[in-house]
Amino acid sequence: MSHEDLDEWERCLDALQAEEGAEWPAGDRSAWVDVVPDDPVEVTVHDSPSTQIAVRVPIDVASEWLEENRLRLARVRAAVSAS
Repeated sequence: MSHEDLDEWERCLDALQAEEGAEWPAGDRSAWVDVVPDDPVEVTVHDSPSTQIAVRVPIDVASEWLEENRLRLARVRAAVSAS
């Protein structure tokens, strides 16, 4: 996980807070997550482009889920910086 990945994670959290959708990580990776902030939140996990497998799961999240994810991001940033 790079600092750019973490910056993109933060941009996704900002987008979700603005009630926009988000994909993470960006780019041509083998797998990615697409999050749509509906009620319930829809999360789709996409496998690599070669298999084209995707699984969509509706998730009923708590009201503070974005704040909790920002705390997780801060902990990951600290761990990456320490290594």
